[in-house]
Amino acid sequence: MPALNQIFFGPPGTGKTYATIAAALEILDPTFLEAHASNRQVLKQRFDAFVNAGDVRFVTFHQSFSYEDFVEGLRADTDENGHLRYTVVPGVLKSLCRQIAAGYKAFKVGDQFGKYRVSYASADVVEIEKPNGKKVEFGMNVLNGLAGHVVAGDIAIQDIRDKSWDSKLEGSVFDPFTVNGYQNLIPAMVEHMIGKTPLSLFAADKHAAQDAPTVLIIDEINRGNISRIFGELITLIEPSKRAGAAEALEVILPYSKERFSVPATVHIIGTMNTADRSLASMDIALRRRFTFIEVPPNPQLLEEVEVEGIAIDELLSVMNERITLLLDRDHCLGHAYFMPLQHDRSLERLASIFKQQILPPVAGVLLR
Repeated sequence: MPALNQIFFGPPGTGKTYATIAAALEILDPTFLEAHASNRQVLKQRFDAFVNAGDVRFVTFHQSFSYEDFVEGLRADTDENGHLRYTVVPGVLKSLCRQIAAGYKAFKVGDQFGKYRVSYASADVVEIEKPNGKKVEFGMNVLNGLAGHVVAGDIAIQDIRDKSWDSKLEGSVFDPFTVNGYQNLIPAMVEHMIGKTPLSLFAADKHAAQDAPTVLIIDEINRGNISRIFGELITLIEPSKRAGAAEALEVILPYSKERFSVPATVHIIGTMNTADRSLASMDIALRRRFTFIEVPPNPQLLEEVEVEGIAIDELLSVMNERITLLLDRDHCLGHAYFMPLQHDRSLERLASIFKQQILPPVAGVLLR
Protein backbone atom coordinates (compact mmCIF):
# COMPACT_ATOMS: atom_id res chain seq x y z
CA MET A 1 0.00 0.00 0.00
CA PRO A 2 1.39 3.45 -0.91
CA ALA A 3 2.25 6.01 1.76
CA LEU A 4 -0.67 7.61 3.61
CA ASN A 5 0.57 11.10 2.72
CA GLN A 6 2.32 11.76 -0.59
CA ILE A 7 3.02 14.76 -2.79
CA PHE A 8 3.82 14.74 -6.51
CA PHE A 9 6.19 17.63 -7.24
CA GLY A 10 7.82 19.00 -10.35
CA PRO A 11 7.88 21.86 -12.85
CA PRO A 12 4.67 23.01 -14.54
CA GLY A 13 3.25 20.80 -17.26
CA THR A 14 4.77 17.48 -16.18
CA GLY A 15 1.44 15.73 -15.47
CA LYS A 16 1.25 15.85 -11.68
CA THR A 17 -2.53 16.15 -11.54
CA TYR A 18 -2.74 13.62 -14.37
CA ALA A 19 -0.76 11.18 -12.21
CA THR A 20 -3.14 11.45 -9.24
CA ILE A 21 -5.73 9.25 -10.97
CA ALA A 22 -3.37 6.29 -11.19
CA ALA A 23 -2.13 7.03 -7.66
CA ALA A 24 -5.69 6.95 -6.30
CA LEU A 25 -6.45 3.68 -8.09
CA GLU A 26 -3.24 2.18 -6.73
CA ILE A 27 -4.77 2.74 -3.29
CA LEU A 28 -8.41 1.92 -4.02
CA ASP A 29 -8.20 -0.81 -6.64
CA PRO A 30 -4.62 -1.89 -7.48
CA THR A 31 -5.80 -5.04 -9.30
CA PHE A 32 -7.87 -2.98 -11.72
CA LEU A 33 -4.98 -0.55 -12.24
CA GLU A 34 -2.60 -3.35 -13.09
CA ALA A 35 -5.06 -4.94 -15.52
CA HIS A 36 -5.82 -1.68 -17.40
CA ALA A 37 -2.63 0.33 -16.90
CA SER A 38 -2.35 1.20 -20.59
CA ASN A 39 -5.98 2.29 -21.07
CA ARG A 40 -6.35 5.81 -19.73
CA GLN A 41 -10.05 6.06 -20.62
CA VAL A 42 -10.96 2.95 -18.62
CA LEU A 43 -8.87 4.13 -15.66
CA LYS A 44 -10.62 7.52 -15.72
CA GLN A 45 -14.03 5.83 -15.72
CA ARG A 46 -13.06 3.72 -12.72
CA PHE A 47 -11.72 6.81 -10.95
CA ASP A 48 -14.98 8.69 -11.64
CA ALA A 49 -16.92 5.78 -10.16
CA PHE A 50 -14.95 6.13 -6.93
CA VAL A 51 -15.61 9.89 -6.95
CA ASN A 52 -19.34 9.31 -7.36
CA ALA A 53 -19.29 6.76 -4.55
CA GLY A 54 -17.64 9.29 -2.20
CA ASP A 55 -14.33 7.43 -1.91
CA VAL A 56 -12.37 10.25 -3.58
CA ARG A 57 -12.54 13.97 -2.84
CA PHE A 58 -10.75 16.64 -4.87
CA VAL A 59 -9.86 20.15 -3.73
CA THR A 60 -7.47 22.89 -4.91
CA PHE A 61 -5.59 25.05 -2.41
CA HIS A 62 -5.21 28.79 -3.04
CA GLN A 63 -4.27 31.91 -1.09
CA SER A 64 -7.78 32.41 0.27
CA PHE A 65 -8.34 28.79 1.28
CA SER A 66 -8.62 28.53 5.07
CA TYR A 67 -9.05 26.27 8.08
CA GLU A 68 -12.79 26.89 7.87
CA ASP A 69 -12.84 25.45 4.34
CA PHE A 70 -10.67 22.46 5.18
CA VAL A 71 -11.71 21.44 8.71
CA GLU A 72 -14.75 23.33 9.99
CA GLY A 73 -16.11 26.85 10.31
CA LEU A 74 -19.12 28.99 11.16
CA ARG A 75 -21.74 29.95 8.61
CA ALA A 76 -24.26 32.73 9.14
CA ASP A 77 -27.86 31.82 8.37
CA THR A 78 -31.38 32.97 9.19
CA ASP A 79 -34.18 30.87 10.69
CA GLU A 80 -37.86 30.93 9.71
CA ASN A 81 -38.38 34.02 11.91
CA GLY A 82 -35.62 35.97 10.22
CA HIS A 83 -33.25 35.70 13.20
CA LEU A 84 -29.54 35.43 12.49
CA ARG A 85 -27.87 32.25 13.67
CA TYR A 86 -24.50 30.59 13.23
CA THR A 87 -24.05 26.92 12.42
CA VAL A 88 -20.89 24.82 12.33
CA VAL A 89 -20.19 23.57 8.81
CA PRO A 90 -17.69 20.74 8.25
CA GLY A 91 -14.90 21.34 5.75
CA VAL A 92 -13.48 19.00 3.13
CA LEU A 93 -11.35 16.84 5.41
CA LYS A 94 -13.79 16.67 8.29
CA SER A 95 -16.70 15.69 6.03
CA LEU A 96 -14.59 12.89 4.57
CA CYS A 97 -13.65 11.61 8.03
CA ARG A 98 -17.26 11.94 9.18
CA GLN A 99 -18.37 9.83 6.21
CA ILE A 100 -16.11 7.00 7.39
CA ALA A 101 -17.45 7.19 10.93
CA ALA A 102 -21.08 7.47 9.79
CA GLY A 103 -21.36 3.85 8.76
CA TYR A 104 -21.67 4.07 4.99
CA LYS A 105 -21.30 0.62 3.46
CA ALA A 106 -20.26 -0.34 -0.04
CA PHE A 107 -22.10 -2.85 -2.21
CA LYS A 108 -21.34 -4.20 -5.63
CA VAL A 109 -23.36 -5.80 -8.40
CA GLY A 110 -21.24 -6.92 -11.35
CA ASP A 111 -18.85 -4.05 -12.12
CA GLN A 112 -21.03 -1.39 -10.47
CA PHE A 113 -20.68 -0.36 -6.86
CA GLY A 114 -21.76 2.40 -4.53
CA LYS A 115 -21.73 3.48 -0.89
CA TYR A 116 -24.94 4.00 1.07
CA ARG A 117 -26.19 4.42 4.59
CA VAL A 118 -29.58 2.91 5.39
CA SER A 119 -31.67 4.26 8.28
CA TYR A 120 -35.28 4.77 9.34
CA ALA A 121 -36.72 8.17 8.43
CA SER A 122 -39.85 7.16 10.37
CA ALA A 123 -41.59 4.00 11.54
CA ASP A 124 -42.93 3.37 8.03
CA VAL A 125 -40.18 4.85 5.83
CA VAL A 126 -36.62 3.70 5.17
CA GLU A 127 -34.12 6.30 4.00
CA ILE A 128 -31.11 5.50 1.84
CA GLU A 129 -28.43 8.17 1.74
CA LYS A 130 -25.28 8.57 -0.36
CA PRO A 131 -22.11 10.23 1.05
CA ASN A 132 -22.72 13.27 -1.17
CA GLY A 133 -25.95 13.96 0.77
CA LYS A 134 -28.47 12.72 -1.80
CA LYS A 135 -31.34 10.78 -0.23
CA VAL A 136 -34.30 8.72 -1.33
CA GLU A 137 -37.10 7.27 0.82
CA PHE A 138 -39.01 4.02 0.46
CA GLY A 139 -42.20 2.89 2.12
CA MET A 140 -41.87 -0.25 4.22
CA ASN A 141 -44.65 -1.98 2.27
CA VAL A 142 -42.53 -1.86 -0.90
CA LEU A 143 -39.38 -3.02 0.87
CA ASN A 144 -41.07 -5.82 2.76
CA GLY A 145 -42.52 -7.18 -0.48
CA LEU A 146 -39.12 -7.02 -2.15
CA ALA A 147 -37.42 -8.66 0.83
CA GLY A 148 -39.77 -11.64 0.68
CA HIS A 149 -38.96 -12.28 -2.96
CA VAL A 150 -35.21 -11.91 -2.39
CA VAL A 151 -35.20 -14.37 0.51
CA ALA A 152 -37.25 -16.82 -1.55
CA GLY A 153 -34.77 -16.47 -4.41
CA ASP A 154 -37.34 -15.19 -6.91
CA ILE A 155 -35.28 -12.22 -8.13
CA ALA A 156 -32.57 -12.97 -10.67
CA ILE A 157 -29.63 -10.68 -11.26
CA GLN A 158 -30.80 -10.10 -14.84
CA ASP A 159 -34.21 -8.96 -13.56
CA ILE A 160 -32.47 -6.18 -11.64
CA ARG A 161 -30.38 -5.06 -14.59
CA ASP A 162 -33.33 -5.14 -17.00
CA LYS A 163 -35.48 -3.12 -14.57
CA SER A 164 -38.26 -5.68 -14.82
CA TRP A 165 -39.51 -4.61 -11.35
CA ASP A 166 -40.67 -1.18 -12.47
CA SER A 167 -44.34 -1.89 -11.76
CA LYS A 168 -43.68 -3.20 -8.26
CA LEU A 169 -41.13 -0.52 -7.34
CA GLU A 170 -43.08 2.44 -8.69
CA GLY A 171 -41.18 3.12 -11.88
CA SER A 172 -38.36 5.68 -11.66
CA VAL A 173 -38.10 5.72 -7.89
CA PHE A 174 -34.35 5.10 -8.20
CA ASP A 175 -33.63 7.89 -10.65
CA PRO A 176 -32.66 10.51 -8.02
CA PHE A 177 -29.36 8.67 -7.67
CA THR A 178 -28.29 7.01 -10.90
CA VAL A 179 -29.71 5.77 -14.16
CA ASN A 180 -28.58 2.29 -13.14
CA GLY A 181 -30.04 2.69 -9.67
CA TYR A 182 -31.22 -0.89 -9.46
CA GLN A 183 -27.68 -2.17 -9.53
CA ASN A 184 -26.61 0.07 -6.66
CA LEU A 185 -29.59 0.53 -4.36
CA ILE A 186 -31.12 -2.93 -4.16
CA PRO A 187 -28.05 -4.48 -2.45
CA ALA A 188 -28.21 -1.76 0.21
CA MET A 189 -31.90 -2.40 0.86
CA VAL A 190 -31.46 -6.17 0.98
CA GLU A 191 -28.56 -5.88 3.41
CA HIS A 192 -30.62 -3.65 5.66
CA MET A 193 -33.69 -5.88 5.59
CA ILE A 194 -32.23 -9.35 6.00
CA GLY A 195 -28.93 -8.48 7.70
CA LYS A 196 -26.56 -9.80 5.07
CA THR A 197 -25.93 -9.69 1.35
CA PRO A 198 -27.26 -12.81 -0.45
CA LEU A 199 -24.16 -14.30 -2.06
CA SER A 200 -26.35 -15.93 -4.72
CA LEU A 201 -27.30 -12.50 -6.04
CA PHE A 202 -24.58 -10.02 -5.17
CA ALA A 203 -20.82 -10.31 -5.47
CA ALA A 204 -18.75 -9.64 -2.38
CA ASP A 205 -16.96 -6.31 -2.45
CA LYS A 206 -13.76 -5.70 -0.55
CA HIS A 207 -14.74 -2.01 -0.24
CA ALA A 208 -17.51 -3.03 2.15
CA ALA A 209 -14.92 -3.58 4.87
CA GLN A 210 -14.68 -0.91 7.52
CA ASP A 211 -10.99 -0.43 6.77
CA ALA A 212 -11.62 0.38 3.09
CA PRO A 213 -9.38 3.31 2.08
CA THR A 214 -10.51 6.74 0.92
CA VAL A 215 -8.50 9.39 -0.92
CA LEU A 216 -8.29 13.16 -0.60
CA ILE A 217 -6.52 14.83 -3.54
CA ILE A 218 -5.16 18.32 -2.87
CA ASP A 219 -4.10 20.05 -6.07
CA GLU A 220 -1.56 22.89 -5.78
CA ILE A 221 -0.99 22.12 -2.10
CA ASN A 222 1.91 24.59 -1.88
CA ARG A 223 -0.21 27.56 -2.97
CA GLY A 224 -2.14 27.60 0.31
CA ASN A 225 -1.02 28.78 3.73
CA ILE A 226 -0.34 25.35 5.23
CA SER A 227 -0.22 26.36 8.89
CA ARG A 228 -3.45 28.34 8.49
CA ILE A 229 -5.30 25.60 6.59
CA PHE A 230 -4.26 22.52 8.57
CA GLY A 231 -4.02 24.07 12.01
CA GLU A 232 -3.71 21.34 14.66
CA LEU A 233 -4.47 18.70 12.03
CA ILE A 234 -0.90 18.88 10.75
CA THR A 235 -0.11 16.61 13.68
CA LEU A 236 -3.12 14.32 13.26
CA ILE A 237 -2.33 13.39 9.65
CA GLU A 238 0.99 11.87 10.69
CA PRO A 239 0.70 8.06 10.26
CA SER A 240 1.71 7.32 13.86
CA LYS A 241 -0.92 9.78 15.16
CA ARG A 242 -3.88 8.42 13.15
CA ALA A 243 -6.86 6.84 14.90
CA GLY A 244 -6.07 3.30 16.01
CA ALA A 245 -2.28 3.77 15.86
CA ALA A 246 -0.06 3.21 18.88
CA GLU A 247 0.48 6.97 19.32
CA ALA A 248 -3.03 8.05 18.24
CA LEU A 249 -4.08 11.58 19.17
CA GLU A 250 -7.38 13.46 19.33
CA VAL A 251 -8.07 17.18 19.45
CA ILE A 252 -11.05 19.28 20.47
CA LEU A 253 -12.16 21.24 17.42
CA PRO A 254 -12.52 24.98 18.12
CA TYR A 255 -16.01 25.57 16.68
CA SER A 256 -17.99 22.37 17.29
CA LYS A 257 -16.06 21.36 20.45
CA GLU A 258 -16.11 17.79 19.11
CA ARG A 259 -13.32 15.29 19.70
CA PHE A 260 -11.66 14.60 16.37
CA SER A 261 -9.01 12.30 14.93
CA VAL A 262 -8.03 11.34 11.39
CA PRO A 263 -8.79 7.71 10.43
CA ALA A 264 -5.92 5.53 9.29
CA THR A 265 -7.78 4.82 6.04
CA VAL A 266 -7.63 8.40 4.72
CA HIS A 267 -4.89 8.82 2.10
CA ILE A 268 -3.83 12.34 1.15
CA ILE A 269 -2.34 12.95 -2.30
CA GLY A 270 -1.01 16.41 -3.07
CA THR A 271 0.48 18.07 -6.13
CA MET A 272 3.10 20.79 -5.99
CA ASN A 273 4.37 23.10 -8.73
CA THR A 274 8.04 23.78 -8.00
CA ALA A 275 7.97 26.92 -10.16
CA ASP A 276 5.77 28.51 -7.47
CA ARG A 277 7.80 27.35 -4.50
CA SER A 278 10.77 25.04 -4.10
CA LEU A 279 10.90 22.11 -1.70
CA ALA A 280 13.43 23.99 0.43
CA SER A 281 10.90 26.74 1.14
CA MET A 282 8.06 24.37 2.02
CA ASP A 283 6.67 24.26 5.53
CA ILE A 284 8.98 21.95 7.50
CA ALA A 285 6.04 20.34 9.31
CA LEU A 286 4.48 19.43 5.96
CA ARG A 287 7.73 18.14 4.48
CA ARG A 288 8.27 15.81 7.42
CA ARG A 289 4.83 14.21 7.18
CA PHE A 290 4.68 13.62 3.43
CA THR A 291 6.50 11.35 1.01
CA PHE A 292 7.65 13.35 -2.00
CA ILE A 293 7.57 11.83 -5.50
CA GLU A 294 9.22 13.77 -8.31
CA VAL A 295 7.40 14.07 -11.64
CA PRO A 296 10.03 15.43 -14.07
CA PRO A 297 9.56 16.41 -17.72
CA ASN A 298 9.39 13.34 -19.94
CA PRO A 299 10.56 14.13 -23.49
CA GLN A 300 10.19 10.45 -24.43
CA LEU A 301 6.43 10.96 -24.65
CA LEU A 302 7.14 13.26 -27.62
CA GLU A 303 9.62 10.93 -29.29
CA GLU A 304 7.58 10.42 -32.46
CA VAL A 305 6.49 14.05 -32.82
CA GLU A 306 8.12 16.21 -35.51
CA VAL A 307 7.04 19.61 -36.83
CA GLU A 308 8.60 20.44 -40.21
CA GLY A 309 11.77 18.52 -39.37
CA ILE A 310 11.98 19.73 -35.75
CA ALA A 311 12.16 16.83 -33.28
CA ILE A 312 10.04 18.09 -30.37
CA ASP A 313 11.55 15.71 -27.81
CA GLU A 314 15.06 17.01 -28.59
CA LEU A 315 13.79 20.60 -28.58
CA LEU A 316 12.32 20.15 -25.09
CA SER A 317 15.46 18.45 -23.77
CA VAL A 318 17.77 21.21 -25.01
CA MET A 319 15.50 23.96 -23.68
CA ASN A 320 15.39 22.37 -20.23
CA GLU A 321 19.16 21.98 -20.18
CA ARG A 322 19.51 25.72 -20.80
CA ILE A 323 16.83 26.63 -18.25
CA THR A 324 18.54 24.47 -15.62
CA LEU A 325 21.85 26.19 -16.35
CA LEU A 326 20.49 29.75 -16.37
CA LEU A 327 17.81 29.41 -13.69
CA ASP A 328 17.25 26.05 -11.95
CA ARG A 329 15.57 22.72 -12.61
CA ASP A 330 12.41 23.86 -10.77
CA HIS A 331 11.56 26.13 -13.70
CA CYS A 332 11.96 23.55 -16.47
CA LEU A 333 9.17 23.06 -19.00
CA GLY A 334 6.92 20.04 -18.82
CA HIS A 335 6.07 17.84 -21.79
CA ALA A 336 2.35 18.65 -21.43
CA TYR A 337 2.93 22.00 -23.17
CA PHE A 338 3.74 20.14 -26.39
CA MET A 339 1.28 17.24 -26.16
CA PRO A 340 -1.26 18.99 -28.49
CA LEU A 341 1.30 18.54 -31.27
CA GLN A 342 0.53 14.83 -31.28
CA HIS A 343 -2.72 15.67 -33.06
CA ASP A 344 -1.82 18.95 -34.78
CA ARG A 345 1.76 18.97 -36.05
CA SER A 346 1.63 22.33 -37.78
CA LEU A 347 4.17 25.09 -37.38
CA GLU A 348 1.35 27.47 -36.48
CA ARG A 349 0.39 25.29 -33.52
CA LEU A 350 3.99 25.16 -32.31
CA ALA A 351 4.29 28.94 -32.65
CA SER A 352 1.12 29.49 -30.62
CA ILE A 353 2.41 27.23 -27.83
CA PHE A 354 5.56 29.34 -27.53
CA LYS A 355 3.77 32.67 -27.86
CA GLN A 356 0.86 32.01 -25.52
CA GLN A 357 2.13 29.45 -22.99
CA ILE A 358 5.92 29.30 -22.78
CA LEU A 359 7.37 32.76 -23.40
CA PRO A 360 5.16 34.80 -21.00
CA PRO A 361 5.98 32.86 -17.79
CA VAL A 362 9.67 32.43 -18.75
CA ALA A 363 9.96 36.14 -19.44
CA GLY A 364 8.30 36.90 -16.13
CA VAL A 365 10.82 34.77 -14.27
CA LEU A 366 13.76 36.37 -16.07
CA LEU A 367 12.46 39.86 -15.33
CA ARG A 368 12.26 39.07 -11.61
